[in-house]
Amino acid sequence: MPNDLHLLSESLLIQVNLLAQAALIEHTGAVTSRDTEVRKMLNRSAELVRGAATLGTQRNDVALAVLARTILENLIVMLWVAISETNAIERKESGLAELARLTRVNLKSGKLKVINISIGEDATADFVMPEHLRSSPQRKSVEKLASEAGVSDLYNIFYRGLSMELHGHELIESCDRDSEQASVMHMQGIGALSKATGHVGVHWLRNRERTDNATLRGIFGF
Repeated sequence: MPNDLHLLSESLLIQVNLLAQAALIEHTGAVTSRDTEVRKMLNRSAELVRGAATLGTQRNDVALAVLARTILENLIVMLWVAISETNAIERKESGLAELARLTRVNLKSGKLKVINISIGEDATADFVMPEHLRSSPQRKSVEKLASEAGVSDLYNIFYRGLSMELHGHELIESCDRDSEQASVMHMQGIGALSKATGHVGVHWLRNRERTDNATLRGIFGF
């Protein structure tokens, strides 16, 4: 089994390079917001898979499950982004929207202060949040994104399953679980997710199409 883990780790590192290369390929036609967001997610997945390659050799199956869920979420988001420019722009602006929510909540609760760095004094009372940060669209759940992307099965079967382990709802106690076997399982799943992510990214950049579900099923071996 340790040898299996080593081979799987090497395979994942190959996937890391392929994802990074995919993020650099030339796109077809004019640059779009979808191109930018797809490239970001290809690079993000590459970093996540790189982490999995390291953790797998250490038989850290709990962390691998968390990474697998995150990589799957990234794939679902990429499929959703590939549908329309509107989705891509919404995704692009989501980081600022989250920062705005964080700022509003913590200012209201008194946990956040605004400091005037030129004089080093508290300026919270005088701080006026810019208009575009005062409100933001409601955050879409991963379930909603999967539904809109037409991949609810990915969410219901796999994302929900991985969420159980993420939130500590494993049915097998960690002391009774074969960590090597669990690590192999998660690394194999991550490898499949990595291949699917690469295909979705390249297919959009080269063909300007969202990978169809039949192709996705083939990549996953269903």
